Amino acid sequence: MNGYAPAASHSRSPSLYRATHDPNGSATLSTTVVHALADCLGVDATDSRLSLYDAVDPDALNELFRPRHDGTPRAGGTLTVVVEGHHVTIKGTGEILIEPPARR
Repeated sequence: MNGYAPAASHSRSPSLYRATHDPNGSATLSTTVVHALADCLGVDATDSRLSLYDAVDPDALNELFRPRHDGTPRAGGTLTVVVEGHHVTIKGTGEILIEPPARR
């Protein structure tokens, strides 16, 4: 298991994509975010056009929500970045919400 769980359900807004990161899985948070974005955009996660680097340092993202030194989870906190026009909200609970660009 790679620690990435695709969206099991959508919110009332069909344009809001949800995914969950498993902090006990083998995938890093940044990897889970990239896979969720790839699913949302309909591209392969290894597509070179898909990158978090322009929005956030992936290593810093991984550290931001990593469990505390005593092992207790960091359940609080939220970070929102924009990648490929999509607003990506990452919560300390492991929830990842992706909202596509507004249609004009």
